[in-house]
Amino acid sequence: MSNLFNSQLWILTRGFVILLACLLVGDGIAILLPFAFPGSILGLFVLFFLLASQLLPMGWVHDSAQLILRHMALLFIPVAAGLLGYLDILSDGIGLIISAALSGLVLILLVVGRLYQRMQA
Repeated sequence: MSNLFNSQLWILTRGFVILLACLLVGDGIAILLPFAFPGSILGLFVLFFLLASQLLPMGWVHDSAQLILRHMALLFIPVAAGLLGYLDILSDGIGLIISAALSGLVLILLVVGRLYQRMQA
């Protein structure tokens, strides 16, 4: 039983270290760019490149990524709690926020639907 626990612990640790390394590489690339771009997005591109080119086996990060995705809702609790401090500012612009979100949703649905129709033709 102890060997199984250590093995699973090693698999998760290895995956977390790889994901963190991709994030740090993305942050490093973002610093070098002459314009502002999120390092986390660049880190995802690095991870995608490594997985797509099969330089990195998917099995090495699969379990760790599944664990993060399974508990992702918990990661948004601090953000939601932080927004409560700005409730007065948010309440002033709630109409604009809702209309922007709904119009963005409609625009995305129309564009994706149109692209799907063009791809099927």
